[in-house]
Amino acid sequence: MPWKSRLTWTGHTAGYATTVHEGRTWHLSKHLSPPDDQGRYSPYERWYLHADDGQGQPLPDPASGTLGRNRVKALQLAELIITGWENTSQVRPSDGVQLWRRTAATDGAVVPLDELLAGKHR
Repeated sequence: MPWKSRLTWTGHTAGYATTVHEGRTWHLSKHLSPPDDQGRYSPYERWYLHADDGQGQPLPDPASGTLGRNRVKALQLAELIITGWENTSQVRPSDGVQLWRRTAATDGAVVPLDELLAGKHR
């Protein structure tokens, strides 16, 4: 089954979208990455998820790491984070697919990202 969003995103512009989930507002915005340890910036803009400041504006610090440069993929990853998933920073050894887990999980079970995007574990 292909990905089907469970959230409604509004304000779709070239670099911005907003959604509300369980009473909390989230902003997806495209901007330059924060500088690295040596103060260098990437020349490419990437998508970042930001929590809301309570006044309808995104908090300055991202709620997650970069969600990449592709808007469709960034919306999918943002939705996973918003609905309680987190990237484990691990990959499946056989093919390098990212492994994710439920934020509140206590069993340590991980799920490959491709399965999440296929709708198998939502």
